[in-house]
Amino acid sequence: MFQKSVNREIKSNQFRHLSESFKEWLETLGYKLRTVKLYHWNVQEFLAFLESKHTIHLKDFRHQQINDYLEYLQHRPNCNKTGGLSPGYINKHITMLRLLSKYLQFTGKANILIKPQLLKTTETATYLTKTEIQALYQAAKDENNLYNQRDTAMLDIFYGCGLRASEGAALNLSDLLFEKNLLYVRKGKGYRERYVPMSKQVKADLQEYIINQRAHLLNAKQSKAPDESSQALLLGRGGIRWSVQGMYHRLQLLKNKTNNEMLKQKSFGLHILRHSIATHLLQDGMRLENIALFLGHKSIETTQKYTHLAKEEEC
Repeated sequence: MFQKSVNREIKSNQFRHLSESFKEWLETLGYKLRTVKLYHWNVQEFLAFLESKHTIHLKDFRHQQINDYLEYLQHRPNCNKTGGLSPGYINKHITMLRLLSKYLQFTGKANILIKPQLLKTTETATYLTKTEIQALYQAAKDENNLYNQRDTAMLDIFYGCGLRASEGAALNLSDLLFEKNLLYVRKGKGYRERYVPMSKQVKADLQEYIINQRAHLLNAKQSKAPDESSQALLLGRGGIRWSVQGMYHRLQLLKNKTNNEMLKQKSFGLHILRHSIATHLLQDGMRLENIALFLGHKSIETTQKYTHLAKEEEC
């Protein structure tokens, strides 16, 4: 799943002037034309994002919006291929933000210092502890949660099966091979397919959701005409295929409903559930090669980034 374009349309006169003057500043400093073009695109996307959050003047900027923007990048679909943005590309956005901060300080256009701690790179994976994962499941399974079976199924897909956000959103009912205890990923990263094992608990959760809440959500759909959504595994309240953004917001709601105060302070999205299961499998003694197959990594070197996380929690 990828989107055709990115919103870079800036309506604020101040922001339009800022993007152009920032571009000229980079050119004056001698940056390569290709780099200037990329950072100009990136700053336009950032400013358009601020406008979407009702910030149209620099004086209204809040530091929390940097965190919000980085979360947005973590879940923005790639425009050129399936999946999300690579850590390297996200880091280019981070470099742009650092330069923008310097430019604003240097020119005196605004007294805004983007705090360095808000601009951590995404090269190093982060994860949730087993206790924090349990807290999310408890919040999802709460009997007062009207969508408890659906929310549990969501956690099963991204934590229990370790799928990427786009892979989980693309799942169809036919991709669940219950008789073989396998889940079929049709559209993995790089268009690679794979089979993922389902534990007994994951299998039971998904079957319960399909029989009960999924059927209820599908029946609630306003249009009774058959469409692509009727095949989708995970459905939103409207009875249509659940978007990655919709699932991300639901995960935030579950986080805030837990009784774990440390968890509530953490900033994470769907992909961290995948990081977490990889770390926990490694802690439980699974071989790195098998974890790589489980996650659908092309190279075992990609999987090795989880080794230091496993050691950290054991200390």
